[in-house]
Amino acid sequence: MALVLLHLVFLTIFLHFIVAQQNTGSVTVGASLTATANIKPWLSSSGEFAFGFQQVQGINNFLLSIWYNKIPNRTIIRYPEEGWMVPTGSKVELLLGSGLVLLRAHMYGDLALYPVLHQVL
Repeated sequence: MALVLLHLVFLTIFLHFIVAQQNTGSVTVGASLTATANIKPWLSSSGEFAFGFQQVQGINNFLLSIWYNKIPNRTIIRYPEEGWMVPTGSKVELLLGSGLVLLRAHMYGDLALYPVLHQVL
């Protein structure tokens, strides 16, 4: 029961990101973010929250997360259970049949598929 409630809370928060994307006004099916140093996150319609990859200090890994966007220190408020860190080049994509999917980059350039919405955030 608690797992279902946590899942619903994340979906509710994420709906704000589907409503508005920073440059186009909406996040369309097929839209994606790639874990790189200067990637622009998807913003909520109010601009209060951001969804995307945050680079972990001191290492080249990234954390897929939601954070407060309008304060100087980007305070992370949600991230996948166990703090899934992914390497540079990993990608999150919004797919029609699957929802949010995390494609994790590997050493040899291939990507592995992880459905994000099945993780507790």
